[in-house]
Amino acid sequence: MQVRAARGRSDAAPRFDLWRIPGCKRLHGAGDLVLNTSVGARHPRVLLDAGLHDGSAYVCTVPLTAQLRGQLTEFQALAALVDGHALPYAMPRPARPVSRAGLLHLRALLALDAVQAGASQRDIAIALFGPEAVRTQWHADGVLRAQVRHLVARAKGLMQHGYLDLAGVRHGHARAPGDEQVH
Repeated sequence: MQVRAARGRSDAAPRFDLWRIPGCKRLHGAGDLVLNTSVGARHPRVLLDAGLHDGSAYVCTVPLTAQLRGQLTEFQALAALVDGHALPYAMPRPARPVSRAGLLHLRALLALDAVQAGASQRDIAIALFGPEAVRTQWHADGVLRAQVRHLVARAKGLMQHGYLDLAGVRHGHARAPGDEQVH
């Protein structure tokens, strides 16, 4: 959607006010500007005409395409946003549940980043599992310490071409470690 300065009769046209638009705003570009806003989990984008100024009358234009009917609700929501109203959407769709393998890969990559930044294994455990867990469960031969060592070794293995197996590029392994079923 594009917001343009109204030309001709502008008595009934609304007045543009950037600060009335809800959310965190970022402007990009030269000439015509792209306005990116963050409203909750939504990140709408609107093209602002170069001739549009704060307080000037404006009109909203949309591209005339075959998909216009399906996009009409979205364009109406963007027009309401520019007019200073909250987005009339229902709650955002819930995120996919995190799999055991996904959590394991995430923790391994976080551990690798921490090792490369010079963090100790105890610092990594605090970042991944929390200070309370480390205070109560950190021992020389404890499970938590073994988990951190395993995560670091796993991440180093992924870094040294193991990511190809994980991505399914190499056919050496049918499944990546950590994708086994949980019983």
